[in-house]
Amino acid sequence: MNPATQDDGDVGSAGIEAVFAVTALLLVLFFVVGAMRIVNSNGDVAAAARAGARAAATARTSGQASSDAATVVANMLTGRGVACDGGPAVSVSGAGVPGNAVTVTVTCIVSLGDVVIVGFPGNRSVTVSAVEYVDTTRAAG
Repeated sequence: MNPATQDDGDVGSAGIEAVFAVTALLLVLFFVVGAMRIVNSNGDVAAAARAGARAAATARTSGQASSDAATVVANMLTGRGVACDGGPAVSVSGAGVPGNAVTVTVTCIVSLGDVVIVGFPGNRSVTVSAVEYVDTTRAAG
């Protein structure tokens, strides 16, 4: 049989294989991006909670501690590029008492809408608590 006249049933299959390969690579890329977004948002919220706890521990009153912690957490998350749906929820307990442990809990709902194609939910709630102790000499007001 002459190779020039041979019927080849695989004509054009390289293009189809390329489409499948590129699609698979894009799905893997989106999965990696989504996983990194989850890991990074956990770390950023934890760092913001620790900073909020430090700010709350230096405040003289419970009200000032809540205000300071909320401001520091919001500024830190904004600076790190984390956008919480509805803003971060910050709760402070144990502030204003010398020697007491101040606990700051930060909850942030992180949007994952841009990576939902690979199976991630539309958003994810990240909650982190941090503890700092009120200095016995500074807190006395």
